[in-house]
Amino acid sequence: MKLRELKQWLNQLSDAELEKELLYNSMDYGISGKVGEINRSDDNLYYVGDDPVLLHTSKDLMKRGFSKNQISDMDVEIPKDCYYIELSNEYSILERFMR
Repeated sequence: MKLRELKQWLNQLSDAELEKELLYNSMDYGISGKVGEINRSDDNLYYVGDDPVLLHTSKDLMKRGFSKNQISDMDVEIPKDCYYIELSNEYSILERFMR
């Protein structure tokens, strides 16, 4: 969905509807909850297998010891200048740290 399409859809809602919480549901991961914020990526963001899942800039990855060649071979998860919502819920995050 493009931001323009989202804006058009939101403009159709009544003021009462706009006061409701925006929720998400991920059937793939079995989590749901409130959308806390929408982020904008200032750099390409990469995922390298962290648990819990963390996104890193190329600068972060170089500090962790990855070379420019290694980083260039990685898939960009969130491209620079894109908007994204991070899906998580407190229970699943706490559960991972309790293991």
